[in-house]
Amino acid sequence: MTGHNPAFKNDPRVFRAKRWWQRLITPRRIFFLALALLPVIALLIYYYVVFSTMIDNKLRGESFVRASGIYAAPVRVVKGGPFGKTQILDYLARVGYVAQSQGSDTNRGRYALDGNRLDITPSADAQLSGGTFSKVRIRFNGNTPAVISDLSTQRELTECLLEPPLLTSLNKEREKRKIVEFNDLPRHLVNAIVAVEDRRFFDHPGIDFRGLFRAIYRNFFERDGGLQGGSTITQQLVKNFFLTPERTLSRKLKEAYIAIILETRLTKQQIFQMYCNEIYLGQDGSYSINGVGEAARFYFGKDLVNLTLPEAAFLAGVIRGPGYYSPFKHPERMLERRNKVLGDMLEVGFISQAEYEKAKAAPLGVAPRRAASNADAPYYLDYLQTVLAERKLDNVLSDPAARIYTTLDINLQQAAVEAVQDGVANLVKKPAPGLDAALVALDARTGDILAMVGGRDYSQSQLNRVTEARRQPGSVFKPFVYTAAIEEEVVTPSSLFKDEKRTFTYGNNQTYSPDNFGQAYSNRSVTVRTALTKSLNVVTVSVAEAVGYDRVARTAERFGLPRPEAYPSLALGTKEATPLEVARAYTAFPNRGMRVEPRALTLISDGKGNLVENVEPHATRVTSPAVAAVMTHLLRGPIERGTATKAKGLTKALAGKTGTSRDGWFAGFTPHLVCVVYVGYDDNRQLGITGGSSALPIFINFLRAALKFRPDLAGEAFPEAEGVEKVTVDLQTGLLPSPACQGETIEEWFLAGTAPQKDCTQATVDEMDAPGLITEPDVKLPLPEPPPPARPERLPAREPRPPATQGRD
Repeated sequence: MTGHNPAFKNDPRVFRAKRWWQRLITPRRIFFLALALLPVIALLIYYYVVFSTMIDNKLRGESFVRASGIYAAPVRVVKGGPFGKTQILDYLARVGYVAQSQGSDTNRGRYALDGNRLDITPSADAQLSGGTFSKVRIRFNGNTPAVISDLSTQRELTECLLEPPLLTSLNKEREKRKIVEFNDLPRHLVNAIVAVEDRRFFDHPGIDFRGLFRAIYRNFFERDGGLQGGSTITQQLVKNFFLTPERTLSRKLKEAYIAIILETRLTKQQIFQMYCNEIYLGQDGSYSINGVGEAARFYFGKDLVNLTLPEAAFLAGVIRGPGYYSPFKHPERMLERRNKVLGDMLEVGFISQAEYEKAKAAPLGVAPRRAASNADAPYYLDYLQTVLAERKLDNVLSDPAARIYTTLDINLQQAAVEAVQDGVANLVKKPAPGLDAALVALDARTGDILAMVGGRDYSQSQLNRVTEARRQPGSVFKPFVYTAAIEEEVVTPSSLFKDEKRTFTYGNNQTYSPDNFGQAYSNRSVTVRTALTKSLNVVTVSVAEAVGYDRVARTAERFGLPRPEAYPSLALGTKEATPLEVARAYTAFPNRGMRVEPRALTLISDGKGNLVENVEPHATRVTSPAVAAVMTHLLRGPIERGTATKAKGLTKALAGKTGTSRDGWFAGFTPHLVCVVYVGYDDNRQLGITGGSSALPIFINFLRAALKFRPDLAGEAFPEAEGVEKVTVDLQTGLLPSPACQGETIEEWFLAGTAPQKDCTQATVDEMDAPGLITEPDVKLPLPEPPPPARPERLPAREPRPPATQGRD
């Protein structure tokens, strides 16, 4: 048969049946398929161009900026100073320096410790920090720096500066992050994230089809109570960095396409680095914690490179749900999640069974919520953003390459945080809702804000009481009454006023009857020094009356305080002010009559070190050097023998004033430091404790710690001034001493020509026969039971009242 004849096999005239694929793929079909795919191909090309442009614009300098952000002030190491080897090593670790032998980013600062010799090599960015940072060698005698040498010049130094720490990187969206390099990431952290988030990250091209199908299968057929996601690390980065988190099909398609394109633009290490700097890992008050660098500090109070295996597993585990797995609210849930990550690492083979068992047995080890929340000066950062906005510089927060250098001393800030938290805790033994405190410390010469704590726990309240809480300062205001009177030579420190109950008449026959603390009066004439030392209310109002209420009001305004109404009660601090305003006013006393403006910024530079803004100290003459010197000498009285004797002996030169209104206050200063502390209820309830028992202990604890780090802020003596006459007087009468009086004497400072001319034997009979001065007891009143929250009381605009608690404070 012809059908089986080989001769016909190659004969073109013989009909042969087409195979199935030949029948399916025809030129006509290919043509129409190509025609149909043209729009799809055009669309893919179009979006490739669009997405590529978006990626290029987004990546242009933004993702790989090194150590950009907000910096504290440099730390000074002084030969023979108390900031010794232990403190320096702790500081270097906090700043992000690593040991010379430790593998990490080569741009990081390094140190090498060999016995009592410490070599410090600044980071590659150190010279962008607005200071001079050399490679130095410090030799220690025990813990004390004994020899400091510049290794570049071989010169011996008396002191050196250490590179300022990065507080945080901040943007307008209130996202805090610390940028880290891939080489900074501990191996355990990389493995933990890969094990739990994307096991084939280093192998797939941006989309893991195998992982996607596995997730689909497990979600439908192996439901174990939880859903598995199929997104790769690259896709998660695309969603967070380039797109929005909306759950739509179009967004998922964009995410997948951009992920593939991104993998052609960056290496796997760069993508992983971006992911680790971008991911959201928690909330600190009104700030979001972004990136593993910031999270390591927030949760564990340490630099990323020092994370342990269980801590690395913790950070990898919290990625899935920072709120759901919050260790502060759900520690058991977070512990289970961390151990699940450790199990995944064991399953993949990243850790051994022994490592798994040891890490699983470790506690979470997170820093206390309050300590974590206040770790990087959040109240100060809030204030800094306000300052930037006022100076029309807030646009720098949108520049990822900008470096903002501040005045904050990181050691003093930590001392302030601890002092405030411990001080409030010591006031009450049970929770007292709304009770809080604030502290601000300024360099008296420059106005630099060295420390600012707006409350004891930022996570609970973001109200910055240093800058926003306007309260009656009480007796902290009294120095400005006496300043006005001494300026006008209406009184001298030895002027006598009757300490007795009296009623003051003002305006249209209106009357005002202030009381001393406890309604106690000596019923005798006392000196201005005694009145200020013992904080006698009636005498202070008498002085204000003598100089004129309006003149007192103008003096307060000149010193930078809100101008009060010219009524008798102004003398007792009834005009509300913030702690920062009070601190600014007090700088004029140790600064020879020059009030300095609080300064939070020193300079701003771009990523190349070019100067963008330089903020110089700004001072205003508000009184003469002589008046400032006399007032400073008077204000040593409360420390030496008055309401603030608990602070006596802290340092050689110390002055200040307690204050009690509804709240407790203390304003104190050395020749180089001004510090104001406020304690009170946020709803303006009565505190029930004097400033000497509430705010003063916080000041003492802060100053004691601060001077260990910065002994230069103490000073041997307050500055003297021309036009001041020093005369020894009888303390009781303010007159020249005489053996016949047999009273205590004191060296008093007077404006030239105003010193007393007669001696104490010439005092009037009334003065000599009157009862002795009473001494204020160490008043400790119990805190009242907190009533239901009430709207804060405010004084009437036209009829101001004295503080709720009138006392010698």
